Amino acid sequence: MSSFLSCVTCQANSSLGGSDAVGWSIFFLLIVILMVMATVVFFMVRMAMRAKKFAMEEEAALLSQD
Repeated sequence: MSSFLSCVTCQANSSLGGSDAVGWSIFFLLIVILMVMATVVFFMVRMAMRAKKFAMEEEAALLSQD
């Protein structure tokens, strides 16, 4: 069943006895990708919140001038 679910590279490496290293490298790359995605989402949300805050401040300033 595991040979059906794995790609050709993983099948070749597991047959050579390096499956533990392959597993850890895939896990490490998954963690790196998740951290990069979380960082991008964090900064996008931060920029949206700051833009909303500054738009509200600008609108309040315009209303107070009238």
